[in-house]
Amino acid sequence: MNEFAASLDRLLADACPPPVVRAVERGGSAEALQQALERSGYLDALVPESRGGAGLALAEAFELFVLHGRHAVPWPMAMTMAARGLGHDGHDTLPRELAAVVTAAQIVGALERVLDLSVAFANQRVQFGRPIGKFQAIQHQLAVMAEQVAAARLAAQIGCQGPGLQPDRLHAAVAKARTSEAAGIVAPMAHAIHGAIGITAELDLQLYTRRLHAWRAEHGSELAWHRVLGQAVLASDQPLTLDFMRSALLPS
Repeated sequence: MNEFAASLDRLLADACPPPVVRAVERGGSAEALQQALERSGYLDALVPESRGGAGLALAEAFELFVLHGRHAVPWPMAMTMAARGLGHDGHDTLPRELAAVVTAAQIVGALERVLDLSVAFANQRVQFGRPIGKFQAIQHQLAVMAEQVAAARLAAQIGCQGPGLQPDRLHAAVAKARTSEAAGIVAPMAHAIHGAIGITAELDLQLYTRRLHAWRAEHGSELAWHRVLGQAVLASDQPLTLDFMRSALLPS
C-alpha cells in the first residue's frame, strides 16, 4: 500500500469504524463521513489536475477502491471518485465496464477483511484444548480462502490496468467475473469457520459478507461476464485459449 492509500486507510479507520457503519445502516446520517472525505480531497483523486484533482489513473486508484470494501464504507465513496473523474454528476451514470472494475476492487477489499477476520478467529477460538486454526480442516479452508483472495486481487488489478479511466471490456470481464466467483466461495467458508456466531449481527463479519453478496450481483454477475469472455474466445483467431489469454487478458 502506497502512502497515498495509507493516508486514506487511516482516515477511514477513524471516520468509518464498524459502529459508524452500523449506525448508517440503521438509518443514521453518513454526512459526517462524506464531509471528512470531501475535506480530505480523496473524492477528487481521479479528477484531472487541470480541474483541481490529483489526476490519478485507474491503476493508481486501485488501492483506494479496495479500501472502500475493506472498511465497508456505507456511502458510495469509490463510485463517486470514478464519477468525478469522468466529470459525471452522479455515480449511477458510469459506463458498465468502469462500474464493474470499481466494484471488483471493492470486493477485493471486503474479501481481504473477511480473510483477516477468519484467521484471527481461528487463532483465538479454542476447542478441545487448542485453537481451531490448528485443525487440518480449518487450515484447508483458510488456505482455499487465501488462494481465492489472491486470485481476486490479481484479476481486479488486470481490470484497472491502463492509463485512462475507461477499462478494456475484456479486462473488466476478467475482473468482475473472478472477484464475484471468489466472493461466492469465501463468504460461506468464513461463516463456516466462525460457526453459529458468524451469522449474528453483533459480529463484524456480516458487515463484509453482506456486501460481498450484494456486489457479486451488481454491474454484471460472474455468469454475465463469463459469457463476454466466452464469446471473445470463440471469436478469436488464436488456436489455443492460453494464447488468447496471453494476448488479450494478461498485463503487458
